[in-house]
Parts: sequence; structure tokens; C-alpha cells
Amino acid sequence: MPSLAQLLRARPLLTDCLITAASATLLALGAAPRGGAFGDPVEAGAVVLAVLIALPLIVRRRHPIAVLLTSVSIMTVYTALGYRATLGEPSAFIAAYTVWARYPPAKAVAPTILWVLLFELGLVLGEVPTFVVDTTRLLAQCAGTIIVGRLGYLRANKLVERAVRAEREIRLEAEQAVVEERIRIAHELHDVVSHHISVIAVQANLARYVFESSPDTARTALDTITGTTTEALDELRRLLGVLRPPRRETREYRPQPGLADLPALVTRVREAGLVVKTRIVGEPRRLPPGQQLCTYRIAQEALTNVLKHAEKAIVELVLEYGDEALVLSVRNSGSEGTPPPDPAGQGLIGMRERARMYGGSIEMGPAGSGGFAIELTLPYLPQERAR
Repeated sequence: MPSLAQLLRARPLLTDCLITAASATLLALGAAPRGGAFGDPVEAGAVVLAVLIALPLIVRRRHPIAVLLTSVSIMTVYTALGYRATLGEPSAFIAAYTVWARYPPAKAVAPTILWVLLFELGLVLGEVPTFVVDTTRLLAQCAGTIIVGRLGYLRANKLVERAVRAEREIRLEAEQAVVEERIRIAHELHDVVSHHISVIAVQANLARYVFESSPDTARTALDTITGTTTEALDELRRLLGVLRPPRRETREYRPQPGLADLPALVTRVREAGLVVKTRIVGEPRRLPPGQQLCTYRIAQEALTNVLKHAEKAIVELVLEYGDEALVLSVRNSGSEGTPPPDPAGQGLIGMRERARMYGGSIEMGPAGSGGFAIELTLPYLPQERAR
């Protein structure tokens, strides 16, 4: 249940109505004739006028300066007619505080000076005998009101600056998230297109080469092309669906590939004519989807590079579940006249970025017999290490 302070902060109009009612009550109860004291009888008109002094406070947040000048003007008439406010004049000070809490000094000084002049005018016209005492009291209270109002203004400005800074940080974080998501999708598109097109190209060349001499082999190659094309289209639709604006109707998307999809990846590459040997070391663990996707995409890119640059090579893919990290190793024996992959190529750069994204590291370089090796080390999350 909210406290009274929280309730009043949430309803500023209610707060101003209560302030107005309290001020009007003090002014009405404290109304007294010239030279009189608290409790002395006074005309009904003086009580009405006292209430009118406080009434503008209801709209003090909307029109602070107008409220101050209106309240002080009525107070000037009240004093000039010979009446006194024996319980104080809270409405003028509340209105002045609002002015100084809302505006900078350059804008608040003029209405404050006018307030003092109008108050002095009322004292002169009302022939108040305690002119010097009342003037001194006014100046002291005016100085206190200015100080408190100025502190409120500075605090409000600080809160506004803090809110603007927080909004700017949230916007920057959102923009950074969008950039990172675009980079991730760009990597996904590169991996999907590069891998599947490479498989299709190899199978198409094989089908053309054995079209007449071995129709069964050509037919198998065409079947592989069909399956690879379908899979590529499915993955492209999934990625493009992420880029489209959300629709109201729900759509089912194929889940991201993971370690369970590695055997199918290896089978597809073998069907393209590449000799791949696989080995799993250690007890398999269930890893988060992000780490699984990272490992799958790096294995996919490594095998795709072999298809592009050394399709007659023999590849060894090792997945090692260590105590602290998952290690993926892809090595190929190479073949004569095969150039090594360009370390600045998009695929290898994408591998490094993927590994960094999940706190891992990747090493790549020449292997024995003119081949090339890629080794990914992906540390487990703390909760995975405990298993």
C-alpha cells in the first residue's frame, strides 16, 4: 500500500488543493482589524478576501509567476484596507518558492522584486504602524524562500539531467544491440550461403562429370543438390524472418543448429565428395544454445573452406569435452597446389568474432603435409563447469 507521501507525489493537484486549503484556513483564522490581535472580531468581507489570497495556489504549478503576482496583489488590497494576517502570509511565500524552484534567477528576480514592492505599497496605504518590523521580517523570509526555491531548482535540474543521461544510455545500448544483432545475422547469412553453395557447386560439377558414364552417381549428386538447396532456403527464410517487422500472427521458425546437427553436417559434406573423419573425446555435455551455434558455425565454415580450397584433402574433425572448455579441432591434410585460406577472408574473420562473442579463442594456421588447422577453445559457463 503506498504511503501518504507517495500518494501526494502521484497526485500533484490533490497536493495543491490541500496546500490551498491550509493557507486559506490560516489566513481566514488570522484575519484581524488594524491594530487588532488574533481572535478579534472582523468583517465577513475580510475573511472572504483572506481566502481569495490563497485561492490562486491551486494552479501554482501551471502559472507560478501569475499566481505569485495575483496572490500578492490581493494581499496588497487586504493590507491597504486595514486588515492584518496575524497567523502569517503563507500563500505569497509558497508562490514565491514555486517561482524560484521552477525558473532560473534571471526570470525569477523580477516577479520577486515586484512582490516586495507590492507588499511595501500595502503597508504604506494601510498605514501599518510596524512598517520597519514588517519590512525586515519580509526581507528575511524572502531571502529564505529564495534559497530554498533555488535548491529545489538545482535538484530538479539534476534529476532531469540524470533522466536524460539514462535515456541516452538506454538508446545507445539499444543501438549497440541492433548493431551486434546485424553482425550476427550477417555471419549467419555468410555461413549458410557459403556452405550450401559450396556443396551445390561440388555436386553440380560431379554430376556433370559423370552424367553419361555413371548415371546413378549423377542422380545421387542431384539428390544432394536438391536437399542442400531446400535446407539453404529454409535457413534463409528463418534469418530473413528475423529481419522482418513482427506480425500479429505467430509463426514457427526452425531452431538454430547445434552440436546435435554436426553429424548431419558431416554427412552432407561427405556426400559432396570430401573425406571426413570424426572423433569425440570426453563425456558430452549439454551446452547453452549460443555456444552450440558458435561451435556448429565454425565447424561448418572450416569444412566449407576445405571444400573450396582442398576438396581432395582428408579432414579430421575432433570434438573434445575438457574439464574447463570445449575444444573443436578441424584439420585437413591438404593437397598439392592448394593455396591456404586467406586469414583476412570474411569466413575466418567471422570465426574469430564468433569465438570472442562467447569468451572463446580460435587458432588457425598451416598444419603438417601442407594442410590447414583450425582449433576453437570455448570455455564453459560457471554452471557448466560444476557438472
